[in-house]
Amino acid sequence: MYSESKAADGEHTVVNTGIWIEKPVSEVLYSHLNIPAGDLRFAVTGKCNMNCYYCHREGCSAENELPFADIMRIIERSMVYGVRAVRLTGGEPLLHGEVTRICRELKGRFPGVKLGINTNAILIDKLLEIVNEGLIDCVVVGIDRYDAPISKASAVGRPSDEILGNVLKIKKAGCDANISAVYTGDLGNIEGLAEWCFRNRIKIKVLEVVDSEVADAPTEAYQRMVNHMIEKYGLSVFYNHTKKQYSAKSHDGKAVSFFHSHCRLRECEVCARLHLRVSCDGDALTCLHPGTPKFSLLDESAFEGNILAALHNLGSPPERCEGKK
Repeated sequence: MYSESKAADGEHTVVNTGIWIEKPVSEVLYSHLNIPAGDLRFAVTGKCNMNCYYCHREGCSAENELPFADIMRIIERSMVYGVRAVRLTGGEPLLHGEVTRICRELKGRFPGVKLGINTNAILIDKLLEIVNEGLIDCVVVGIDRYDAPISKASAVGRPSDEILGNVLKIKKAGCDANISAVYTGDLGNIEGLAEWCFRNRIKIKVLEVVDSEVADAPTEAYQRMVNHMIEKYGLSVFYNHTKKQYSAKSHDGKAVSFFHSHCRLRECEVCARLHLRVSCDGDALTCLHPGTPKFSLLDESAFEGNILAALHNLGSPPERCEGKK
Protein backbone atom coordinates (compact mmCIF):
# COMPACT_ATOMS: atom_id res chain seq x y z
CA MET A 1 0.00 0.00 0.00
CA TYR A 2 1.19 3.49 -0.82
CA SER A 3 0.16 6.35 1.41
CA GLU A 4 0.31 10.07 0.68
CA SER A 5 2.43 9.50 -2.42
CA LYS A 6 1.89 10.61 -5.99
CA ALA A 7 2.15 8.62 -9.18
CA ALA A 8 2.09 10.38 -12.52
CA ASP A 9 0.81 8.91 -15.76
CA GLY A 10 1.07 11.35 -18.64
CA GLU A 11 -0.98 14.38 -17.64
CA HIS A 12 -2.78 12.50 -14.87
CA THR A 13 -1.72 12.27 -11.25
CA VAL A 14 -3.09 9.79 -8.75
CA VAL A 15 -2.92 10.82 -5.11
CA ASN A 16 -2.79 7.75 -2.90
CA THR A 17 -4.03 8.58 0.56
CA GLY A 18 -4.41 5.18 2.15
CA ILE A 19 -6.27 3.77 -0.87
CA TRP A 20 -4.96 0.39 -1.96
CA ILE A 21 -2.87 0.50 -5.13
CA GLU A 22 -0.48 -2.38 -5.79
CA LYS A 23 1.94 -0.23 -7.80
CA PRO A 24 2.14 3.45 -8.74
CA VAL A 25 0.48 4.08 -12.09
CA SER A 26 3.82 5.24 -13.52
CA GLU A 27 5.30 1.75 -12.96
CA VAL A 28 2.63 -0.04 -15.01
CA LEU A 29 2.62 -0.24 -18.80
CA TYR A 30 -0.83 0.58 -20.17
CA SER A 31 -1.98 0.80 -23.75
CA HIS A 32 -4.57 3.17 -22.31
CA LEU A 33 -6.15 4.08 -18.99
CA ASN A 34 -9.73 3.99 -20.18
CA ILE A 35 -12.95 2.43 -19.00
CA PRO A 36 -12.79 -1.20 -20.18
CA ALA A 37 -14.51 -1.71 -23.53
CA GLY A 38 -15.96 1.78 -23.05
CA ASP A 39 -18.77 0.23 -20.98
CA LEU A 40 -19.90 2.05 -17.84
CA ARG A 41 -22.27 -0.10 -15.78
CA PHE A 42 -24.14 2.26 -13.45
CA ALA A 43 -26.43 1.10 -10.63
CA VAL A 44 -28.68 4.12 -10.12
CA THR A 45 -30.65 2.65 -7.21
CA GLY A 46 -30.42 -0.21 -4.73
CA LYS A 47 -34.20 -0.45 -4.44
CA CYS A 48 -35.97 -3.39 -6.04
CA ASN A 49 -39.50 -4.79 -6.31
CA MET A 50 -38.12 -8.34 -6.27
CA ASN A 51 -35.79 -10.16 -3.87
CA CYS A 52 -33.72 -12.69 -5.81
CA TYR A 53 -31.57 -14.81 -3.51
CA TYR A 54 -28.45 -14.49 -5.68
CA CYS A 55 -28.62 -10.71 -6.24
CA HIS A 56 -25.50 -8.65 -5.42
CA ARG A 57 -27.15 -5.29 -6.28
CA GLU A 58 -23.96 -4.26 -8.08
CA GLY A 59 -22.37 -3.54 -4.70
CA CYS A 60 -25.11 -1.08 -3.68
CA SER A 61 -26.61 -0.31 -0.30
CA ALA A 62 -30.08 -1.87 -0.46
CA GLU A 63 -32.17 1.31 -0.25
CA ASN A 64 -29.80 3.99 -1.50
CA GLU A 65 -30.54 6.04 -4.62
CA LEU A 66 -28.25 8.52 -6.32
CA PRO A 67 -29.74 11.92 -7.20
CA PHE A 68 -30.08 12.89 -10.85
CA ALA A 69 -27.36 15.56 -10.61
CA ASP A 70 -24.77 13.14 -9.20
CA ILE A 71 -25.54 10.51 -11.84
CA MET A 72 -25.17 12.98 -14.69
CA ARG A 73 -22.01 14.54 -13.28
CA ILE A 74 -20.30 11.15 -12.84
CA ILE A 75 -21.22 10.02 -16.35
CA GLU A 76 -20.20 13.35 -17.91
CA ARG A 77 -16.84 13.37 -16.15
CA SER A 78 -16.28 9.73 -17.13
CA MET A 79 -16.57 10.56 -20.83
CA VAL A 80 -12.91 11.55 -21.02
CA TYR A 81 -12.05 7.93 -20.10
CA GLY A 82 -13.61 6.51 -23.25
CA VAL A 83 -17.27 5.83 -22.43
CA ARG A 84 -19.07 4.39 -25.45
CA ALA A 85 -21.94 2.62 -23.67
CA VAL A 86 -23.86 3.16 -20.44
CA ARG A 87 -25.90 0.38 -18.85
CA LEU A 88 -28.40 1.41 -16.14
CA THR A 89 -28.80 -1.24 -13.47
CA GLY A 90 -29.79 -1.56 -9.82
CA GLY A 91 -31.63 -2.84 -7.87
CA GLU A 92 -34.38 -2.18 -10.33
CA PRO A 93 -33.43 0.97 -12.30
CA LEU A 94 -37.06 1.72 -13.23
CA LEU A 95 -37.73 2.40 -9.54
CA HIS A 96 -35.50 5.47 -9.68
CA GLY A 97 -37.85 8.44 -9.54
CA GLU A 98 -36.07 10.23 -12.39
CA VAL A 99 -35.07 7.33 -14.63
CA THR A 100 -36.90 8.79 -17.66
CA ARG A 101 -35.18 12.13 -17.16
CA ILE A 102 -31.82 10.38 -16.83
CA CYS A 103 -32.36 8.54 -20.14
CA ARG A 104 -33.62 11.67 -21.88
CA GLU A 105 -30.67 13.74 -20.69
CA LEU A 106 -28.10 11.07 -21.59
CA LYS A 107 -29.51 10.53 -25.06
CA GLY A 108 -29.79 14.24 -25.68
CA ARG A 109 -26.31 15.17 -24.53
CA PHE A 110 -24.45 12.06 -25.69
CA PRO A 111 -26.33 10.74 -28.75
CA GLY A 112 -23.41 8.57 -29.82
CA VAL A 113 -23.38 6.61 -26.57
CA LYS A 114 -25.26 3.30 -26.58
CA LEU A 115 -27.72 3.34 -23.68
CA GLY A 116 -29.09 0.13 -22.20
CA ILE A 117 -31.10 -0.90 -19.17
CA ASN A 118 -31.18 -4.13 -17.14
CA THR A 119 -34.64 -4.69 -15.68
CA ASN A 120 -37.10 -7.30 -14.43
CA ALA A 121 -39.71 -5.66 -16.74
CA ILE A 122 -42.41 -5.48 -14.06
CA LEU A 123 -42.87 -1.71 -14.54
CA ILE A 124 -43.64 -2.15 -18.22
CA ASP A 125 -45.63 1.07 -18.68
CA LYS A 126 -42.71 3.22 -17.52
CA LEU A 127 -40.30 1.15 -19.60
CA LEU A 128 -42.41 1.48 -22.75
CA GLU A 129 -42.58 5.27 -22.29
CA ILE A 130 -38.77 5.32 -22.39
CA VAL A 131 -38.61 2.90 -25.32
CA ASN A 132 -41.27 4.70 -27.36
CA GLU A 133 -39.42 7.97 -26.93
CA GLY A 134 -36.37 6.36 -28.52
CA LEU A 135 -34.20 6.80 -25.43
CA ILE A 136 -32.96 3.22 -25.03
CA ASP A 137 -30.92 1.12 -27.47
CA CYS A 138 -31.11 -2.19 -25.62
CA VAL A 139 -33.23 -3.75 -22.86
CA VAL A 140 -32.00 -6.84 -21.00
CA VAL A 141 -34.78 -8.54 -19.04
CA GLY A 142 -33.86 -10.83 -16.16
CA ILE A 143 -36.08 -13.92 -16.04
CA ASP A 144 -35.10 -17.32 -14.65
CA ARG A 145 -38.35 -19.29 -14.83
CA TYR A 146 -40.33 -20.14 -17.93
CA ASP A 147 -43.69 -21.11 -16.43
CA ALA A 148 -43.99 -20.07 -12.80
CA PRO A 149 -46.01 -17.76 -10.53
CA ILE A 150 -42.86 -15.61 -10.12
CA SER A 151 -40.52 -15.03 -13.05
CA LYS A 152 -37.28 -15.07 -11.06
CA ALA A 153 -35.75 -16.78 -8.01
CA SER A 154 -37.56 -14.37 -5.70
CA ALA A 155 -40.28 -14.57 -3.07
CA VAL A 156 -42.12 -11.65 -4.71
CA GLY A 157 -42.70 -10.68 -8.31
CA ARG A 158 -44.94 -11.27 -11.32
CA PRO A 159 -45.76 -14.44 -13.31
CA SER A 160 -43.41 -15.64 -16.04
CA ASP A 161 -46.01 -15.40 -18.80
CA GLU A 162 -46.65 -11.75 -17.95
CA ILE A 163 -42.95 -10.86 -18.08
CA LEU A 164 -42.42 -12.78 -21.31
CA GLY A 165 -45.36 -10.87 -22.77
CA ASN A 166 -43.67 -7.65 -21.70
CA VAL A 167 -40.50 -8.72 -23.53
CA LEU A 168 -42.54 -9.05 -26.72
CA LYS A 169 -44.02 -5.59 -26.15
CA ILE A 170 -40.50 -4.16 -25.95
CA LYS A 171 -39.51 -5.92 -29.16
CA LYS A 172 -42.71 -4.81 -30.91
CA ALA A 173 -41.88 -1.22 -29.96
CA GLY A 174 -38.71 -1.55 -32.05
CA CYS A 175 -36.15 -1.93 -29.26
CA ASP A 176 -33.51 -4.64 -29.02
CA ALA A 177 -34.81 -6.97 -26.27
CA ASN A 178 -32.71 -9.76 -24.72
CA ILE A 179 -33.24 -12.21 -21.87
CA SER A 180 -30.70 -12.90 -19.15
CA ALA A 181 -31.40 -16.02 -17.07
CA VAL A 182 -29.51 -17.14 -13.98
CA TYR A 183 -29.26 -20.93 -13.83
CA THR A 184 -30.62 -22.00 -10.44
CA GLY A 185 -30.57 -25.75 -11.08
CA ASP A 186 -33.90 -26.18 -12.88
CA LEU A 187 -33.05 -27.48 -16.34
CA GLY A 188 -36.69 -27.53 -17.44
CA ASN A 189 -37.00 -23.79 -16.92
CA ILE A 190 -33.92 -23.07 -19.02
CA GLU A 191 -35.19 -25.34 -21.80
CA GLY A 192 -38.57 -23.61 -21.73
CA LEU A 193 -37.02 -20.15 -21.84
CA ALA A 194 -34.62 -21.12 -24.62
CA GLU A 195 -37.38 -22.61 -26.77
CA TRP A 196 -39.55 -19.52 -26.24
CA CYS A 197 -36.60 -17.34 -27.28
CA PHE A 198 -35.98 -19.51 -30.36
CA ARG A 199 -39.60 -19.11 -31.46
CA ASN A 200 -39.60 -15.36 -30.92
CA ARG A 201 -36.09 -14.56 -32.15
CA ILE A 202 -34.98 -13.23 -28.79
CA LYS A 203 -31.37 -13.53 -27.64
CA ILE A 204 -30.86 -15.42 -24.38
CA LYS A 205 -27.85 -15.56 -22.08
CA VAL A 206 -27.65 -18.16 -19.28
CA LEU A 207 -25.46 -17.14 -16.35
CA GLU A 208 -23.89 -19.13 -13.58
CA VAL A 209 -24.67 -17.90 -10.05
CA VAL A 210 -21.94 -15.66 -8.63
CA ASP A 211 -20.90 -16.47 -5.07
CA SER A 212 -17.78 -16.42 -2.90
CA GLU A 213 -16.63 -19.94 -3.79
CA VAL A 214 -13.25 -20.26 -5.49
CA ALA A 215 -12.76 -23.17 -7.89
CA ASP A 216 -10.87 -24.11 -11.04
CA ALA A 217 -14.02 -24.77 -13.08
CA PRO A 218 -17.71 -23.82 -13.22
CA THR A 219 -20.02 -25.93 -11.05
CA GLU A 220 -20.76 -29.44 -12.29
CA ALA A 221 -24.46 -28.59 -12.48
CA TYR A 222 -23.79 -25.59 -14.73
CA GLN A 223 -21.45 -27.57 -16.97
CA ARG A 224 -24.00 -30.38 -17.30
CA MET A 225 -26.68 -27.87 -18.27
CA VAL A 226 -24.45 -26.33 -20.95
CA ASN A 227 -23.57 -29.73 -22.43
CA HIS A 228 -27.22 -30.82 -22.36
CA MET A 229 -28.41 -27.68 -24.17
CA ILE A 230 -25.73 -28.00 -26.85
CA GLU A 231 -26.55 -31.65 -27.48
CA LYS A 232 -30.36 -31.33 -27.32
CA TYR A 233 -30.63 -28.42 -29.73
CA GLY A 234 -27.77 -29.37 -32.04
CA LEU A 235 -25.80 -26.22 -31.30
CA SER A 236 -22.33 -25.44 -32.56
CA VAL A 237 -20.15 -23.70 -30.01
CA PHE A 238 -18.27 -20.47 -30.65
CA TYR A 239 -15.89 -19.05 -28.08
CA ASN A 240 -15.41 -15.36 -27.35
CA HIS A 241 -11.82 -15.21 -26.09
CA THR A 242 -12.15 -11.63 -24.87
CA LYS A 243 -15.12 -12.32 -22.59
CA LYS A 244 -14.43 -16.06 -22.18
CA GLN A 245 -18.06 -16.62 -23.08
CA TYR A 246 -19.55 -19.49 -25.10
CA SER A 247 -22.12 -18.76 -27.76
CA ALA A 248 -23.93 -21.78 -29.19
CA LYS A 249 -25.80 -21.57 -32.49
CA SER A 250 -27.56 -23.93 -34.88
CA HIS A 251 -28.06 -23.80 -38.66
CA ASP A 252 -31.74 -22.86 -38.19
CA GLY A 253 -31.11 -19.81 -36.03
CA LYS A 254 -31.23 -21.16 -32.48
CA ALA A 255 -28.72 -19.34 -30.27
CA VAL A 256 -27.80 -19.36 -26.57
CA SER A 257 -24.90 -17.62 -24.81
CA PHE A 258 -23.40 -19.20 -21.69
CA PHE A 259 -21.64 -16.94 -19.21
CA HIS A 260 -19.94 -18.76 -16.35
CA SER A 261 -18.94 -17.01 -13.12
CA HIS A 262 -15.60 -15.33 -13.63
CA CYS A 263 -15.56 -14.74 -9.86
CA ARG A 264 -15.57 -18.48 -9.15
CA LEU A 265 -12.56 -19.01 -11.41
CA ARG A 266 -10.98 -15.73 -10.28
CA GLU A 267 -10.69 -14.64 -13.90
CA CYS A 268 -10.21 -11.09 -12.72
CA GLU A 269 -8.30 -10.16 -15.86
CA VAL A 270 -11.48 -10.88 -17.83
CA CYS A 271 -13.62 -8.57 -15.67
CA ALA A 272 -10.91 -5.95 -16.08
CA ARG A 273 -11.70 -5.89 -19.81
CA LEU A 274 -15.50 -5.85 -19.55
CA HIS A 275 -16.70 -2.69 -17.82
CA LEU A 276 -16.35 -0.34 -14.89
CA ARG A 277 -19.06 -0.56 -12.24
CA VAL A 278 -20.43 2.44 -10.37
CA SER A 279 -22.66 1.71 -7.37
CA CYS A 280 -25.69 3.65 -6.17
CA ASP A 281 -23.45 4.86 -3.34
CA GLY A 282 -21.40 6.74 -5.95
CA ASP A 283 -18.40 4.41 -5.75
CA ALA A 284 -16.35 2.97 -8.60
CA LEU A 285 -15.93 -0.73 -7.89
CA THR A 286 -13.21 -3.05 -9.13
CA CYS A 287 -15.02 -6.13 -7.81
CA LEU A 288 -18.31 -7.05 -6.13
CA HIS A 289 -16.78 -9.08 -3.32
CA PRO A 290 -16.80 -7.75 0.26
CA GLY A 291 -13.58 -6.06 1.32
CA THR A 292 -12.74 -4.78 -2.15
CA PRO A 293 -11.68 -1.11 -2.25
CA LYS A 294 -14.32 1.44 -3.17
CA PHE A 295 -13.35 4.65 -4.93
CA SER A 296 -15.81 7.48 -4.34
CA LEU A 297 -16.76 9.56 -7.38
CA LEU A 298 -18.98 11.98 -5.46
CA ASP A 299 -16.21 14.37 -4.39
CA GLU A 300 -15.48 16.45 -7.50
CA SER A 301 -11.99 17.39 -6.32
CA ALA A 302 -11.06 13.70 -5.84
CA PHE A 303 -12.84 12.39 -8.95
CA GLU A 304 -9.87 12.11 -11.28
CA GLY A 305 -7.59 10.49 -8.72
CA ASN A 306 -10.25 8.00 -7.64
CA ILE A 307 -11.42 6.91 -11.09
CA LEU A 308 -7.80 6.41 -12.16
CA ALA A 309 -7.16 4.42 -8.98
CA ALA A 310 -10.20 2.25 -9.75
CA LEU A 311 -9.05 1.65 -13.33
CA HIS A 312 -5.55 0.93 -12.07
CA ASN A 313 -6.83 -1.77 -9.71
CA LEU A 314 -9.10 -3.57 -12.18
CA GLY A 315 -8.02 -7.18 -12.56
CA SER A 316 -6.79 -7.61 -8.99
CA PRO A 317 -8.32 -10.67 -7.26
CA PRO A 318 -10.40 -9.96 -4.17
CA GLU A 319 -8.13 -12.07 -1.95
CA ARG A 320 -5.47 -9.38 -2.34
CA CYS A 321 -7.95 -6.78 -1.11
CA GLU A 322 -8.55 -8.28 2.32
CA GLY A 323 -8.18 -5.74 5.09
CA LYS A 324 -7.98 -2.84 2.66
CA LYS A 325 -10.40 0.08 2.82
